[in-house]
Amino acid sequence: MKLKTIFTSTSTSLLVAMLFMTNSCAPTTPTSRIAKNPSIFGKLTDSDKQLAKLGQIERGMHKDGVLIAWGRPDGVTSGSNDGKSFEKWTYTIASPVYSDRFRSFEAYGYGRRGHGRACWQGSGFGMDFGPEVYYVQRTVASVEFDQYNKVSNWERRK
Repeated sequence: MKLKTIFTSTSTSLLVAMLFMTNSCAPTTPTSRIAKNPSIFGKLTDSDKQLAKLGQIERGMHKDGVLIAWGRPDGVTSGSNDGKSFEKWTYTIASPVYSDRFRSFEAYGYGRRGHGRACWQGSGFGMDFGPEVYYVQRTVASVEFDQYNKVSNWERRK
């Protein structure tokens, strides 16, 4: 009886963890965004609906169409150009940067550690090596909207 309880609670915990990971890490698609935002999708023009379903945008498209087609932006900036306000959405990805490193270091010192109870003096030498992966944000697309919330300019990296 106790083994069955442990198995049930473990499998439930794993199921909850898997659901959380798939919901939080899964990329969204135009179809999933339409399902989550049917009222926004319903207000789009027929041509904007067709493009949004395909994940495409064009000049003159409403901001809501871009939201359905490409999703929420990673960054939003606003400004003014020739006295006209605009908004720019930026989409980014995290790109890995791989490096192999080797470093050595030498340290000298004297001083207190902790709460003044111990003193340390002397020198030290160490080495550190191994592969590292850093992630840097890289812009892959941007969309500019005019004062009427219509696409005035966009670009997407190939």
